[in-house]
Amino acid sequence: MEASGETIYEWDRNPRMPVPAPPAGSCDCQFHIYGDPKQFAPRANAPYPPIESATFEQAQRMHQAIGFKRGVIVHSAIYGSDHRLLLHTLEGLNDRDRYRAIGIVDDKVSDKELERLHAAGVRGARFNFVRFFAMEQREAEVRRSMARIKELGWHARLHVNGEDLLENSTLLRSLKDIPMVIDHFGHVGFEGGLQRPVIQWVLDSLKLDNWWVMVSNGNRDSKMDKGWDDALPYGKAFIEAAPERIVWGTDWPHPQWKKRMMNDAEEVELLYRYVDGDQALLQKILVDNPARLHGFDR
Repeated sequence: MEASGETIYEWDRNPRMPVPAPPAGSCDCQFHIYGDPKQFAPRANAPYPPIESATFEQAQRMHQAIGFKRGVIVHSAIYGSDHRLLLHTLEGLNDRDRYRAIGIVDDKVSDKELERLHAAGVRGARFNFVRFFAMEQREAEVRRSMARIKELGWHARLHVNGEDLLENSTLLRSLKDIPMVIDHFGHVGFEGGLQRPVIQWVLDSLKLDNWWVMVSNGNRDSKMDKGWDDALPYGKAFIEAAPERIVWGTDWPHPQWKKRMMNDAEEVELLYRYVDGDQALLQKILVDNPARLHGFDR
């Protein structure tokens, strides 16, 4: 697929089991799903078109292939705060304890819809500080949304691009008593070393009990097409800082992927390298921490 002169690669249709297999009850804490645009239209000025092949059924197939029992659907930014596809999916589930979800909350989402989302299994809201998505909210609206999801016991997912953390530091640090989860390492990048201010900001945040990091997408931010050795020091440092508040996700189907598309098992195996194969740490990151954050039965 071509987009703006660049090749966009599609997800691998043949996922395999990671070596070794993940712990029983493992949870993919971030994947996206898409629907027929005639039924579930993307918002105006969406940053990319729906990936129509990436249905919930295909995500379930992928999870079975890589040995994951549970997953968290993260509502795609292309739909904005229109949650029709998410609700259609969650409310149609036969087994409500295998999947949870993260929505997008702004002033257009009513209290009644928040209650419906919670009943369906939504346990957090994603806040996009990434300019590419053209979804920046004013500080007052962010504060209102944070207060509303706090009442429901949800957590906040922060989708940022590195320096966005520093630019929004005062706002983010002022939000207390709500779990704050930085997506995808905060897209801090793996050049320049661990002493960079944004890295130290994340590490300092992890000293606070309400701050978490999802150590996913190291393969995306790496300068490498495979192996992704440059991500290893960062994964190790973030996990060491707060092993009880680290989660992980595939980010399937890898929207806007512009280099060699990997098999999803390779991503799991990268996580294994962050922890040097430590099974107790993997149990925390893939099973125990996600269950606590998303309200899964143990």
